[in-house]
Amino acid sequence: MQLLPSGVVKIISNIPIIIVLATLIFSTPIAAYSQSFIVSNHHQQFPISQVVSFAKDKSKTTGVKGIEHKGTAKPSKGSHHLSSITPPLLPAGISTTTSGISSNGSNSKVVIINFDDSFKNQVLYAKPILDKYGFKATFFEVCGWIGKSSERKSWQDIAALQQDGMNIESHTMIHPHLNTLSPIELNSEIGGAKQCFLDHGINPTIFAYPYSEGWNNPAVVSTVARYYSLARTDTGFPVTFLHCDGWKTHPQTDCRTYSSDGKLTFANRYSIKSWTHRHIDGPYSSSQEGSVCAGVCHSYDNSQMLQVFIADVNSQLKFNQGGIIRAIPIVIYHNFVTYPDVSFSKDAADTTINLFDQEMKYLHDNGFRVLTMANLGFDTSTNSFYIK
Repeated sequence: MQLLPSGVVKIISNIPIIIVLATLIFSTPIAAYSQSFIVSNHHQQFPISQVVSFAKDKSKTTGVKGIEHKGTAKPSKGSHHLSSITPPLLPAGISTTTSGISSNGSNSKVVIINFDDSFKNQVLYAKPILDKYGFKATFFEVCGWIGKSSERKSWQDIAALQQDGMNIESHTMIHPHLNTLSPIELNSEIGGAKQCFLDHGINPTIFAYPYSEGWNNPAVVSTVARYYSLARTDTGFPVTFLHCDGWKTHPQTDCRTYSSDGKLTFANRYSIKSWTHRHIDGPYSSSQEGSVCAGVCHSYDNSQMLQVFIADVNSQLKFNQGGIIRAIPIVIYHNFVTYPDVSFSKDAADTTINLFDQEMKYLHDNGFRVLTMANLGFDTSTNSFYIK
């Protein structure tokens, strides 16, 4: 009888051990490796459920290239499209006015950080990083969601955030599509949320539109104006202008709410512009469960998103010159995940903990002043924003 080579015999004898190790590795959630696992070529790796086909790379407006792919989700009533077309900002160095806010010699690099939708993981993961760098932020909370599930914050969480100097503001009662509501329903969602917070000892003065819908709807805006001083939307633009005078395709000289013909203006105290931190841009289906690609999208990994973030927070520099602040970037975060890289997530608004830490470190190390929405005031005599 012919004997097997000794090397083969050794491999066969170790097969049970190999099987056990393989089982452990492939049954362990990705999140378990999040603190130490480094993904090589992670810009190439996407969950199979997220990607149907890849095409050529396409540049974003920041010059960062993402991978183009087709999503599996179908467009819905709440679908959005983030275009790669350059936002309608004025060219560098050009402004319709010279008005602005003097920094009195202090750093004119500023940024406002927002968190939406009451995710519990904002407290668990993002708050310690904010504390690490000494930053404060604004949390737009959905009042009817608080304390209703383990995925959302509790009222104890909200109280602790406020006690620690964080800014708590209103994001409706149950996060509906405001454009679909009747006047009574609008009052319940917008005014009801105000009362809901008052009942818990919080007086929000700023409102955020769910799904970025309603800021250009007179019925919605008039309801918001009855209860709040300011309101924020997400139009995908990296900055908001303190005098609302920097929009190339929407020329304005101030931030009045209505133009002379009685129509809502593009930029005003009830449509403060901001940018949601998304690692997938393009058309996507948005719901309370998340935002999933619903067409041809472009996805970015951690390193690419860091470049996008850096480009966006520095986009203010072309406007904030001579020690005068004219534009402020407002960045919105939503859900935080423990993946080693954000490319593992199919939800467009997910952010990894390690990426958030890198972004906050960049702000800290480069001398940015991090403000909250409560630092914004509005001067009705000049129809302009100012930094308190």
